[in-house]
Amino acid sequence: MIGINTNLGSLIVQSNLKKSTNALNTAIERMTTGFKINRAKDNAANYSISTRMSTKISAYQVAEDNALMGLDMLNTTSNALSQIEDLLSRIRALAVSAQNGTYGTNSISSLNREANALMSEIMRINETAEYNGIKLFNTAQKEVTNAGKELELNEQGFLQEVVRRDTSAMTKLSSVDSTKALAAGTYAISTAEELAQLAEMTNAGLVSSDCEFVLANDIDLSAYITGEGWMPIGNKTNGFNGVFDGNGYSITNLYINNTSSITVGLFGYTTRSGAQIKNLQLIDCNITGGYGAGAVLGIAAQYTKITNCSVTGSITATKGGAGGITAGGFKINTEYCYANVDVVALSGDAGGISAGNNYGSTKNSFIEGTVRGIECVGGVVGAQYSGSFNNNKALVKVRGETYVGGLVGRATAGTSSSYFDGDVTGDNYVGGVCGWIQNVGGNVINDCIVEGAIKGINTYGIILGYVHANSQSSNISDCFYYGKNSGNIPIIGDNSPIGQTNITDITVPCDYTLQVGIDGDSTKSTISMTTYIDFSGLQTLLSGGIENPATLERIDKIAKIVALKQTELGAVVNRLNSVLEEISIKYDNLVSSRSTIRDADIAEESSEYIRNQILQQAAATLLATANQTPAIALQLL
Repeated sequence: MIGINTNLGSLIVQSNLKKSTNALNTAIERMTTGFKINRAKDNAANYSISTRMSTKISAYQVAEDNALMGLDMLNTTSNALSQIEDLLSRIRALAVSAQNGTYGTNSISSLNREANALMSEIMRINETAEYNGIKLFNTAQKEVTNAGKELELNEQGFLQEVVRRDTSAMTKLSSVDSTKALAAGTYAISTAEELAQLAEMTNAGLVSSDCEFVLANDIDLSAYITGEGWMPIGNKTNGFNGVFDGNGYSITNLYINNTSSITVGLFGYTTRSGAQIKNLQLIDCNITGGYGAGAVLGIAAQYTKITNCSVTGSITATKGGAGGITAGGFKINTEYCYANVDVVALSGDAGGISAGNNYGSTKNSFIEGTVRGIECVGGVVGAQYSGSFNNNKALVKVRGETYVGGLVGRATAGTSSSYFDGDVTGDNYVGGVCGWIQNVGGNVINDCIVEGAIKGINTYGIILGYVHANSQSSNISDCFYYGKNSGNIPIIGDNSPIGQTNITDITVPCDYTLQVGIDGDSTKSTISMTTYIDFSGLQTLLSGGIENPATLERIDKIAKIVALKQTELGAVVNRLNSVLEEISIKYDNLVSSRSTIRDADIAEESSEYIRNQILQQAAATLLATANQTPAIALQLL
């Protein structure tokens, strides 16, 4: 049938032309990309399989890089150990030579000098050997914190911000009659002379508890650095019992040299009615006293409060009781005080903040420097009897003989939320937190951190040196210590049956996990290893001299440790080489499988290209003919 409106032949040709054109375009795409699956519609199932294979192939490439980096780290470690082995070998040769009776004193001395130099190099390698910023032998530590550790000085040099008071309307102390009892009120002090006037009036019993004194300026006491130096404010007969507000100002060059005095400091003594000293900064103190020496206050009577004071300098007591802030007293409350001092007590208690505190509190205080004494020596407090001790921080070197602690020397009060870093050295009853403790129930020590080193002779421990029998039913809980610094010593020096809950070593040994697979299962995809070596014996290796027969034994012991570590590392190297071979096989197989699924057969696609090109051209020619078919109808009209 010949029709005009419908050209069936043209429609058939158009359909086939579209098919051949689409097939031709597909062939062109496959030949230009090299893939027979370029998108999901080409082959949905195989597209998904190919994508998963590509992900695995990329993961294996990363795993291979990981294994190669692991090999590099192990090779670096092994080379460093080889250096240590060579140095130990030379030290051993020197030790063997020293055993021979042909060496005189000078020769032995020369052998020791060389051995010590070699040992210094071994210790340097131990401290500094690293790969890509990772320590190889020397351990790191986990970050833990508590309220004490967080204490920091502000820009004003205090632990708490000081909002300065306006003193312009206050009565100047110099304007009053210094020979008469001072009326109740608030008085401004601006000069060294006015401060000396306060000392004279207080010591004469002319100052009452209703009086407050406020610094209006920085004061330099250089005029009082001769002879016995500064005369303290308050004595045992007439102690200071008012309020003294440093107002954020400083007093510099406080000098006292009076070993015959009972108590010395800027303030010598407070009365039983109590006193308050706050917001005061003492810079470059040089204080030497007999009994009871402290920068801010010598001896405190009941209810004295020292708050937000800051001190730098040195304090020495020749007969007993030296503290960076105060020598101590009865029911004294010290809070938010800072001291960067050298404290020395030739007899009696010594503490960075307070030598001793009976029934009072020591809180939120921070000490740096050194504390040295004989008995009851603590980084913060020498002796804390009852009362409370919490939220304190000590970055200090502590030296003593008996009852020596990084925070407290001897205590009958618990310790909580406090932090110690530095080192403590003593003979008996030595601890990172407390040297000796008794009469405390419940949690004796809680939430404390010890990152410093502890050294003792008898009864010494990381946290506590000694627990008195009547405190052994108590408990130490939630404390942390840095085992690398403290070494292999017990938590409690006397190994008493006191409870221990959550006492954690924050040392992070040089343990590493290499991700050498592509699975999340650690048993299939990781290799764990450690490069850590216990070199604690290096410190004492040459302590007896190279000529000591025991030195050879110590050298051999350390050499054996190094050799065992080399063997251990070699085994891990072999495992990594095996992993690399396994990765290579799996990688090749995956690439081959993906190629089978995804890669285009260019010969096949080129044939398809030519076939569809011919079909396209033929369809185009026939379409032109078919489009002329309706014109035949004109011949019938």
